[in-house]
Amino acid sequence: MDEIKYKTKRVVNVLIIDDHKMIRDGLKVMLASLNKYAQFKLYQAENGEDGLIKINRKGFDLVIMDYQMPCMSGADIIYRILRFKPEMKILGLSNYDEIPYIQSMMDAGAKGFVLKNIEPAEMLNAIKTILGGGIYYCSEVAVKLFNFADDKNAKVVQCNKILTNREIEVLRMIAMEMTNDEIAQKLFVAKRTIDTHRQNLINKLHVKNTAGLVMAALKLSLL
Repeated sequence: MDEIKYKTKRVVNVLIIDDHKMIRDGLKVMLASLNKYAQFKLYQAENGEDGLIKINRKGFDLVIMDYQMPCMSGADIIYRILRFKPEMKILGLSNYDEIPYIQSMMDAGAKGFVLKNIEPAEMLNAIKTILGGGIYYCSEVAVKLFNFADDKNAKVVQCNKILTNREIEVLRMIAMEMTNDEIAQKLFVAKRTIDTHRQNLINKLHVKNTAGLVMAALKLSLL
């Protein structure tokens, strides 16, 4: 599925699976606030069984699902969803950023993992990325996964999960002290595209500036 086409306000059917009504209602309000970008049609399920029934009856573009619920974990529900809906896009949601929680959801087939304190702008970015065929971690989770990788090879593997190939390419050029204009010319793209890549790198690698990006590139042996 291609990136959401905001000009046409495409309808995006979203199922929220969470056993806490307050969380479901909060997500509903958040996504409603993003309706100027896309028209989100929202459905709710209070547990895994209810969610599976709704998914079996209706096609959804995206499922946003809590990790921890009664009877079945989020990972167990994902396995069951993907057994009969293998193309389903699923975004994991949790209060917890512990590695086992994150890894179990991703191993089960989730296309992203965010924390419940996520800001609307980042939630929109997560949805755009996942519907566009990518994988999305919120910045706190991305950093946690990166730091968890102990050795250089593991960090490179983790980096490849967090960053796109183009972002890695741009990061390498930033570390070589190339300006955004120079990178844009090298890659035959607009400067604003490189500006966006730079900001995405700063957000994903949880650094503050170019110096932080250079240090990240060194850690990843990109030089």
